[in-house]
Amino acid sequence: MKNLLFLWLFLSSQLAFAQRVLTGTVTDAKTNEALVGASILGVGSTAGTTTDAQGKFSLNIPATVTTIKVSYIGYTTQDVPVSGLTNVSVAMVEGQQLSEVVVLGYTSSKKEDLTGAVAVVEVATIKNTSSGNPMQALQGRVPGLYIEKTGTPSGESSRILIRGANTLGNNDPLYIIDGVPTKRSQVFQSLNASVIQSVQVLKDASSASIYGSRASNGVIIVTTKNGAGTDGKVHVQLNSSITTQSEKPERFKMLNSVDRGRALWQASVNDKVDPASGYGDIYSFDWNRDFNNPVLNSVTVKPYVGGNTNVPAGNTDWQKEVYKTGVVTNQDLTISSGTSNSSIAVNLSYLKNSGMLRFTDYERITGRVNAMTSKWDGRFKFGVNLQATTSKETPVATDLGGARVPGLAVTLAPTIPVYTTTGEYAGPLGSGYSDRNNPLHMQYINRWDKIRRPFLFGNVYAEIEPVNNLIFRSSVGMDNSGYSFKNIEQSFTEGFISRSLNNMTLTNTKFLSLTWTNTLRYSLAFGSHKINALVGVEAIKDDQETLVSYRENFAVQTEDYFVLSAASGNASSMGTSTGSRLLSQFARLDYAFSDRYLAALTLRRDGSSRFGSQNRYGFFPAASIGWRIDREAFLANSKLFSNLKLRAGVGRIGNQDIGDLARFGLFESRYGTLASQVTNGHDAFFDQYWNVGTAYDLNGSKSGTLPSGFVQTQGANTALKWETTDELNVGLDFAFLNGSLYGSLDVFSRETRDILIKPPVASAVGEGQLRFVNGATKTNKGFELSLGYNGKPVGDFTYSVFANFSRFRDKITVLPEEVRSAFAGNAVTTIIGHSQLDLFGYRTDGIFQSQSEVDGHAKQVGAAPGRIRYRDLNNDGVINALDQEFFGTTLPGLEYSARIDLGYKNFDFSLFGSGIAGRTGFDPYTFYNDFIRGRDNVGPGVFRAWTPQNPTSTVPALTLSDGNDETRSSDYFNVNTSYFKIRNAQLGYTLPKTTVEGWGLGSVRLYVMGENLFWIKSKSFQGPDPERTTLDAIPVPRAYTFGLNVSF
Repeated sequence: MKNLLFLWLFLSSQLAFAQRVLTGTVTDAKTNEALVGASILGVGSTAGTTTDAQGKFSLNIPATVTTIKVSYIGYTTQDVPVSGLTNVSVAMVEGQQLSEVVVLGYTSSKKEDLTGAVAVVEVATIKNTSSGNPMQALQGRVPGLYIEKTGTPSGESSRILIRGANTLGNNDPLYIIDGVPTKRSQVFQSLNASVIQSVQVLKDASSASIYGSRASNGVIIVTTKNGAGTDGKVHVQLNSSITTQSEKPERFKMLNSVDRGRALWQASVNDKVDPASGYGDIYSFDWNRDFNNPVLNSVTVKPYVGGNTNVPAGNTDWQKEVYKTGVVTNQDLTISSGTSNSSIAVNLSYLKNSGMLRFTDYERITGRVNAMTSKWDGRFKFGVNLQATTSKETPVATDLGGARVPGLAVTLAPTIPVYTTTGEYAGPLGSGYSDRNNPLHMQYINRWDKIRRPFLFGNVYAEIEPVNNLIFRSSVGMDNSGYSFKNIEQSFTEGFISRSLNNMTLTNTKFLSLTWTNTLRYSLAFGSHKINALVGVEAIKDDQETLVSYRENFAVQTEDYFVLSAASGNASSMGTSTGSRLLSQFARLDYAFSDRYLAALTLRRDGSSRFGSQNRYGFFPAASIGWRIDREAFLANSKLFSNLKLRAGVGRIGNQDIGDLARFGLFESRYGTLASQVTNGHDAFFDQYWNVGTAYDLNGSKSGTLPSGFVQTQGANTALKWETTDELNVGLDFAFLNGSLYGSLDVFSRETRDILIKPPVASAVGEGQLRFVNGATKTNKGFELSLGYNGKPVGDFTYSVFANFSRFRDKITVLPEEVRSAFAGNAVTTIIGHSQLDLFGYRTDGIFQSQSEVDGHAKQVGAAPGRIRYRDLNNDGVINALDQEFFGTTLPGLEYSARIDLGYKNFDFSLFGSGIAGRTGFDPYTFYNDFIRGRDNVGPGVFRAWTPQNPTSTVPALTLSDGNDETRSSDYFNVNTSYFKIRNAQLGYTLPKTTVEGWGLGSVRLYVMGENLFWIKSKSFQGPDPERTTLDAIPVPRAYTFGLNVSF
């Protein structure tokens, strides 16, 4: 019997130590691309490895191992049976992964263990972006993340909000990139999508409170790739694309030269004014001269502008002249290599956008190095993440009066030609024209203007694990950025407009932020309990300097000659220097019992130099719980739910974005001429540019109207304290049909108190006593819903569908009465109960059709047949400022999106659309399409205007006098700006592996992509695109891209 037992033990031990080799390949199920660095682990053993550059692996596993676990960030972890197999192929599926590792504040967690509102971005969806800005690619894809954009060549987004506007000041989110904090969105927006490993959005207070005073507007956490998982081999990834951009679908339809004359004639005769008196230098009007029954026979454009034979009258389409097809090229190369101990990834990229607006462009060069090495079985790690970026942009120009070129391209009179007969740029001459410049000329003479933005961003870190599961990490981060703007204003003559004295302004800003973070993490598991603890300290030092230099009178107008020392005229310079310090202590505790009951507790204490000694420190606690209902015994046999988790969290976060000097009493030196000393007196408008006010001697012995001295500009407030936001978030994560149908729902309510404002003070208090105080409160409520479905493959055909919905609504609930005049509202209806982004104005009630209707209406100055009728909201019989109300908001009531992904063999197709509902905004085309402008061009809608013969029109009668004040804020201009857009359609083809391996490559994918392809809008919005609510910005383009992804 003993011998049999010994034999059994011997055979068992041999079986346990017997090894076999398992090989395989891990690919993306949709694109068949190799997944580099996927983790392979033998279940029940310590054997593990990662895939190489071709997605292949080779693993020695004990003979007893029957299953391997395959995982990769951004993909669903799979348990793969391997009994009796020597080679396996694993196709990983993207989507909502419960076991996916999510990066949180200073630590990480499995998605299934999250208790806060954290959105995990599917990085593959932003891999290819024509603008070079991954933030734009996120528009509409993350519930609760609201993004607005324009067509600027730099691709920067104009507004980024997480769960709406939560304060009356800066609402920008905080970015954490490889552990380094920044409020500069340009850092994230300049990242190459190919280097991004993961993106998480912390939306509620319970998840974001670990960042305390900077987290009130949400947190976006970005982790970049470090090159791990190539098994020592060198992996090369090349992405190349070329894009064409066009704004033609966004153009406004405007009148030609003759039609503009017809419209001006109609407006003039409506006003009982001879049209030749105002526009006789531009047009010849042939009409019957009967104001009671006017008949126009013809309108003829005078042959020369202002009678100058060198300037023949034109029929200029200024939008056509100013815009062209933009071309964007994007080259991106990543070289990486890594072993189990060390890794490195080097990324180089070059982006060039020729610009749709002529004489604008954008160029960006980026280099990134991520490296890490470890010793002593991973117990010590040292790494660096560093990005260097430099960009150069030729911006949109303005004319002599400050009007921007995109707006001029819409409004300038078409009778002005682009060029004179001598080849010079033409401009207005004679009467009947505005003093606006030729937009192409303005852009041309500003072609030497350059904005440069170099920056160095990254960190150096070290980790040590002195005992099992106890990890100390120290990181030093840096954000070293610069901004320079060379603004050259050349002298010129264009028509009757000229600048006789040229000048140049140089603006240089340097910003340096240093962050030193030290954390200690400990993990403990015993029985059914799991505990993860974190404590840390962090110090942040921010400094900024700005220098502005100005010179006049350069003898030669060439680009190289415009240097400060070359000028011979007036010179001036000014500069500012400011900074702030932040010292923080924080802790987090995560607890799980039986993988069913989850809890998290966060504490943070911030001390900021931006606040006085009385309130320098803020305390920001948060707590959240989670219940994995699907793990309960009563659902153990349920086939309906594959995941069901209830979450709830409360927390407090803060806001210190009040500027570095808000608490101080400020004094400003005043030197030079006083307004009272000006020889010819002074104009009140220019008083702001003179030394006005009371100046004081530094020694205090003299005061009054001194020629030099100091003036107080702001009162001190040492009691200034933090803006604080308290939030409650309740969420539900669910999945059905073995995870094929999944989603999450979050409902939140937040209140922000002690918002900083600067109320006006009575003059008796004294000069320069305006100061910041804590005095306002806002609330914000909403929800976010995300849904997804991964269809069961049908042969070689795969499909999946995703949808998102979100809503937020903010309101001001407390605001001191003396401050309310600075916001929309009147003496009766105040901003209380509304957002600062709500619209306020008059309600219209159609058009007066007859004098009897005018007589029967409330007293309205300027009322007449054909004029807009305004509602008498307070029924006092008079239309005045008290007849205004709030009638909409410029933020959407609902944002939604949908995405469809299809795959067939080596083909992949994706269609993405998003939209907004319940948003009201200004329609600039209504302003120019329904109303005549005496000096600007207008749209054809003016020919629909009311006349006695056209009494059913909703467009008021044309007039050049506007005695009815019809350009006032009202619901005539502010209309429904809701829309739905097909934002992105992409078709890709991955070459067969047998083909590309013969070329020595790992994978090759070709794709074509279209953006901003189609949209649906409200009929009340007359403009071409509801995303274009201003004339002054370059519109969002329609873009077509051809791209190539190669790896080996």
